[in-house]
Amino acid sequence: MVVVGVIYGIRWNSIGSRWELEDYMASTGVYRTARPVRVERSDLEGVSGPMADVLREIGAVSNVGAPIVVEGKQWGFVTVTDVCKRLPADAEKRLEKFTELLGTAIANADSRAELAASRARIVAAGDDARRRIERDLHDGAQQRLVTLAVALRRAETKVPVGSDELRTEISHVAEGLKTAVEGLRELSQGIHPAELSAGGLSPALKALGRRSAVRVELDVPFEDRLPDQVEVAAYYTVSEALTNASKHANATRVWVSLSIEDHVLLLSVRDDGVGGADPRRGSGLTGLRDRIEALGGRIQIESQTGSGTVIEVEIPIAGPADGNREPDELLAQATTSGSSG
Repeated sequence: MVVVGVIYGIRWNSIGSRWELEDYMASTGVYRTARPVRVERSDLEGVSGPMADVLREIGAVSNVGAPIVVEGKQWGFVTVTDVCKRLPADAEKRLEKFTELLGTAIANADSRAELAASRARIVAAGDDARRRIERDLHDGAQQRLVTLAVALRRAETKVPVGSDELRTEISHVAEGLKTAVEGLRELSQGIHPAELSAGGLSPALKALGRRSAVRVELDVPFEDRLPDQVEVAAYYTVSEALTNASKHANATRVWVSLSIEDHVLLLSVRDDGVGGADPRRGSGLTGLRDRIEALGGRIQIESQTGSGTVIEVEIPIAGPADGNREPDELLAQATTSGSSG
């Protein structure tokens, strides 16, 4: 239960203080009835208790409270105390309208947090599925094809002299198996890079740079492992950027740099290509934006025609906020983003 108290006409800091609910308090009435409640100075005559002493000490004239209701449940309440004059007769109604707006803002903030957590779980589940497929391809189909290719080469050496046509046929099949293995390896790399699972982001990006058709200058000043979802998002961002630089931008060089500041991974990919990249026309960049935003990050793409393309990415290493945040966190977000003026 969250309580927000406002006192007019006096400086009094009660942030972080804790009070037992007593019968004479407006907050007690709100908590028990889930309805607006008013307490006047006369109501405090003859009552005792820590809060009663405080209200008398500060000279409280009038006190009203109203519940904060979120999705049909009392989430907290707000109280207002005036030490100069009696609060207007309609103060309860006005405060109730304010708490209704606050409850809506909190519900919206909670929904956004749950949506972000849900998107992050979907991304993580997809990555886990791709990781399993890559492992199955590597340990299953790919290994069987390699074994068959080796067996064919061994059989090729045992072909009798004079059976040139059979030898050629076996050699042709063996070459086909080799090509199939290479294709399967490339496919599995596209599904989920084995280097990323085995060694982490830095070795995976170095391997990606070596395979790139465009010269890559890589600056990764750390070797530490990051959360899986962060590494995968950064890897696919660089992979997509290198593909675009080679196939569409006619680039000759790409600069990739990563750093960590304040628990945020900063990734920059820049090329010297023709520019003109439009994220709205490509599913690859759109997919990257969805992935990064699902992790609570952001991506910015600048691609003026003739000036190359720059991709800037920020990914929180701690991941997105989950749907189980404490009430004070939701209240802070709601009062920041859900009110104006």
